[in-house]
Amino acid sequence: MKNTLISTLSLLLTSLYVLPSYGSSLRGQDISHAYLTNSTFVFDYANMQDLVVFGDAYSDVNLNLDNMKYDDKINGGKNWALKLVDIPDHKYWLWDFARSGAVIDQSIVPRPEEDSNFLSQFSNFYDNLYSKNTVRGWSSRSTLFAIWFGTNDIIYMNRNQGNSTNEILDSIVDSLFQKADILYNHGARHFLFIYVPTIERSPLGKNGSLNFTNSDITYFNTQVKNHGRDFFNTYPDINVLIYDAYMEFQYIMDNKEKYGIDNINDSCENSGNSNCGTTDENFFWHNDIRPSYRVHEALGRDIHDFLSSKQVTRDLRYKDSAAFNLKINFKSLLLCNAIILLTLLFLWNEKKKKKNKKKKKKIYIYIYIYI
Repeated sequence: MKNTLISTLSLLLTSLYVLPSYGSSLRGQDISHAYLTNSTFVFDYANMQDLVVFGDAYSDVNLNLDNMKYDDKINGGKNWALKLVDIPDHKYWLWDFARSGAVIDQSIVPRPEEDSNFLSQFSNFYDNLYSKNTVRGWSSRSTLFAIWFGTNDIIYMNRNQGNSTNEILDSIVDSLFQKADILYNHGARHFLFIYVPTIERSPLGKNGSLNFTNSDITYFNTQVKNHGRDFFNTYPDINVLIYDAYMEFQYIMDNKEKYGIDNINDSCENSGNSNCGTTDENFFWHNDIRPSYRVHEALGRDIHDFLSSKQVTRDLRYKDSAAFNLKINFKSLLLCNAIILLTLLFLWNEKKKKKNKKKKKKIYIYIYIYI
């Protein structure tokens, strides 16, 4: 409890004091977190080949489970996952099981849709990618598992069930990482958790139609960070990366002209604008809670830059080691041979001494008997 309180206060102080000092200079990648292993499963991002995604509408690509195909565009353009796998210098295979309206645990935050929680998405992953041959296999070493939940959990959770808001959020995040445990047991080793963004600044948050506050988001994100660190400490062969989408949303809003955005306050769909859902859309918010494709494009690029900055190249590590071995190989061989030779000489000499001692004993015995 004490550690949670300290972490929450720390995050709040950062928001209150650090952000005004640096203004728009901080991007999501600047204050994101990474807990990286030095074991067999180093974070070799450049050689990642598969991206498996779980989440809600922010990540949904309308995946068809029958043929594993998905929509190429969402709300007029690519969402962050589509953008990430489409970056020219790093192509992924995308397996996106996210569903619009999804929550982490429907037993905590009930939702009307059957296929709208983390566990059902895992089941789809298990049935369609894990337990049977697919178009393309995946490996623990080269697959990144991205998990982005929390928006619907915060919006729709029941605050009148007898527990405090923080207690409910604790149970939600606990459930999130229980399911991350299941993924680990099925081979996942590289994890990307994404913070809940600035939904309090969305049209839905500003019109007061639903009861959530900025403190709910701050507390949820703090718990994700704390659990992510504990998750890493539990399994030393994993990589845990925690991306700050909250900060990135703030950055894009503060620098909206840079991204071709004119309006950061209103929903495009509710504005009567005829460009909604097209490449001409210049709103930050596509609808009351979902960001436009322009935001997703910036988000995908920033996530890519964050992951790239944490690159640990396995080949370089071993090449450096191999180069060192080559340099000392000849000298090491001579030294090893010299040590072996000296050891053999020493053992031979010791054996010879023992034989001489035995001969002397025999002579003494003979002399004694003779006398």
